[in-house]
Amino acid sequence: MSTTLFKVVRSHAAPAIGARAADWRDDALCRSHPNPELWFPKGTDAVSMADERQAKQICTGCPVMAACRRWAVETREDSGVWGGLSERERYNLRRRARSRNTDPAVRVLTFPSIKDAYKALTQKTGRHVIWTGGNEVKVGKARLTPNQVAWQATRRRPPVGRVFTDCETDGCVRHLNDQAMRQARDTQKREAAACGTRSGYQKHKRLGETACETCRQANADADRRLRNTGTTTERSAA
Repeated sequence: MSTTLFKVVRSHAAPAIGARAADWRDDALCRSHPNPELWFPKGTDAVSMADERQAKQICTGCPVMAACRRWAVETREDSGVWGGLSERERYNLRRRARSRNTDPAVRVLTFPSIKDAYKALTQKTGRHVIWTGGNEVKVGKARLTPNQVAWQATRRRPPVGRVFTDCETDGCVRHLNDQAMRQARDTQKREAAACGTRSGYQKHKRLGETACETCRQANADADRRLRNTGTTTERSAA
């Protein structure tokens, strides 16, 4: 669960300015970078790890890296690279800090099962399920984030890759997505973009599907252009 000052999970532009006074966020390099996805690697494959290394390299040249890192650790930001540190590196920093802290109030809560943790630390509010505990719980020997607890307690399959919130409501752990869901969405977007073209019509046929109306019309238009001009390409007006 993220306790960030802003609620756009998949954007790394430093927290929204709003009406606040000027501070470190104004000078963050990530605010103007053309590819903010670098700071949110999608997995542990070679490409994702290369993105993470590139993001960290940019962070090393950022004039507010120290302030960004301090903010991310203090607010328990659990997604992406902040201040040159990954989620795992920030988690390790907090774990070492906890090992030196004897205050019972800051200890990680332990539960016998994921279901028990979910039941004890969530509250249903309308369409949302709000996490009311801390940023980490312990089940057996495993330490889990709120998103991981909620996913495993409510879904029939384990998550693929990292689990992110998919909701604008702060603290909601009902609306989540994992890498498999994100990839499926990307595929759907690509397939939807292909509709309305001759290639889209041909794809329907290859899959043994009934072509949609937009694809049938696009194919008919391409055939007409082929008969009239010798090419299926639509020529722009001079």
